[in-house]
Amino acid sequence: MIKERIDKLRKVMKREGVDAYIISGSDPHMSEYTTERWTTRRWITGFTGSAGLVVITTDKAGLWTDSRYFLQAGFELEKTEVILFKVGLPNVPGYLEWLEEELHSGATVGSNVWTSSLANKKDIELELSTSGLIYKGTEDLLDEVWEDRPDFPCRPVVQLDIRYAGRSRLEKLSDIRTWMEKENLSWYLISSLPDIAWSLNLRGSDIEFNPLFLSYLLISKKKVFLYINEGQIPPELGKLLNADGIEVKSYKGIATHVKTLEPGRINLAPENTSMGAANMFKKDWELVGKKDVTVGMKAVKNEVEIASIKNAMKKDGAALVRFMIWLEENWPKGQVTELGLAEKLSGFRSLQDGFMGLSFSTIAGFNDHGAIIHYSADEKSVYTLSSPGALLLDSGGQYLDGTTDITRVLKSGYVGEDIIHDYTLVLKGHIDLALAVFPEGTKGVQLDILARKALWDEGRNYGHGTGHGVGFFLNVHEGPQVISTKAVDVEIKEGMITSNEPGIYIEGKYGIRIENLILAVTSSIGESENFMTFDTLTLCPLELDLIDTAILTELQIEWINNYHERVYSELSPLLEETEKVWLRAKTQRI
Repeated sequence: MIKERIDKLRKVMKREGVDAYIISGSDPHMSEYTTERWTTRRWITGFTGSAGLVVITTDKAGLWTDSRYFLQAGFELEKTEVILFKVGLPNVPGYLEWLEEELHSGATVGSNVWTSSLANKKDIELELSTSGLIYKGTEDLLDEVWEDRPDFPCRPVVQLDIRYAGRSRLEKLSDIRTWMEKENLSWYLISSLPDIAWSLNLRGSDIEFNPLFLSYLLISKKKVFLYINEGQIPPELGKLLNADGIEVKSYKGIATHVKTLEPGRINLAPENTSMGAANMFKKDWELVGKKDVTVGMKAVKNEVEIASIKNAMKKDGAALVRFMIWLEENWPKGQVTELGLAEKLSGFRSLQDGFMGLSFSTIAGFNDHGAIIHYSADEKSVYTLSSPGALLLDSGGQYLDGTTDITRVLKSGYVGEDIIHDYTLVLKGHIDLALAVFPEGTKGVQLDILARKALWDEGRNYGHGTGHGVGFFLNVHEGPQVISTKAVDVEIKEGMITSNEPGIYIEGKYGIRIENLILAVTSSIGESENFMTFDTLTLCPLELDLIDTAILTELQIEWINNYHERVYSELSPLLEETEKVWLRAKTQRI
């Protein structure tokens, strides 16, 4: 099937005079996760991961992805012609470098203008020009070869109440316009879906796990246009938007409508704006390439959002406790599967007030499946849990009052000293990051070593980032901040919510990852007011039987005891008596 699809695409490429075709796997809004219509990377290769880039030439095909997906991609590409390129490893060429080696001077490299960003276009043209290769933006060539391709989604949009959002859309639009005035902008096009949803206090369901809706938002000093598929805005919501000065227009008709507007100085964020969208503003418009100001705005949560997410954490924690009790009772029976337990956990979450769905597909990896960092069970690969054994469980929920993301390692029976040792090393790093005190202006790359040092001391490491930003009832992966070995020039600011998730993965044996969400807050240490620390938000017990206290410091043991006491005190009011007894035992002092 994959071969047939690639062969069909090559015929279209030949007709269009394209010698190599780049498939980003993104959508017209540069989204990490997309609607079914734009799952192009998966359709053309069979690879189901959320990150990667595909290149098809006349006789070869390659997939570039990072270390989170090395094992998964290896399995999924095994019976195809697609070559796996492991990004970040020594002697592995980048996709542009590979194209320069594979193609002759004068050859043409193409990509869909609607799924290629302005930033990518600039990088591609600069790199390829040194080798005599020509870049050509095309329309969507996959449209001709993808039979029964899913259509544009058209699901209803809802308003997020201000009691959760904390600030009205008019207040947010005012902040955006203040920035526009500072930058001397007449217009500002926002293509990023989470930024549009945040700016307007709206949520949708066009993309699985992400409460978003396909749209563009065009803002001027006096007008706001929301371009969205017809029928997605209910009449009552349309009246509310109109009262706030927001005109609803057709998503597919944006190019036509733009022609009726008075040209001016417009911002198009290079990272989030497609070449296709930019082409609509070429004639008589002055294009500016500033980053989306809304990215930084939405990353810093306000007081209402922070109070809300803390409430969501209590509900999520109670659901996890009930699930863990159920799992402990049923695991030894030998009837629980990775798929079954994921469904059961979702069921416990769904009983919580304000639950809107999962924030991503649950990762439930038993034993060696836990070493596949973003493992996704299916009917062919699914394991049944046996005892003894270890389970890596990474999951999260979407609530009206926030987004959760948590990873725990659970076990049944005696699993061996190796796992206990590795679990404790990962926990040491997790705690050291949670305890960090740092001055304002600190970036994630400066904190990352705290989570890795215990592993580095033994010559060990993990290949993924330590922390990613998390949205408020939005995407579980949200920029701009990260905690990583990569030198991302973004400060950790008060009000930012980031994951804390060091890990270690032993191929063929097990995976360990411990993840909580942490909130950057002002530090009370010392007299200075310009230091910050983290407040751990996630509320769920750790696996006491996997902790080797002999290699922990007194401070790390104190953190565990204090954390567990808070878990019990905040979750117990939501639990039945028998559940409280269970949780008390799981949070006892060590």
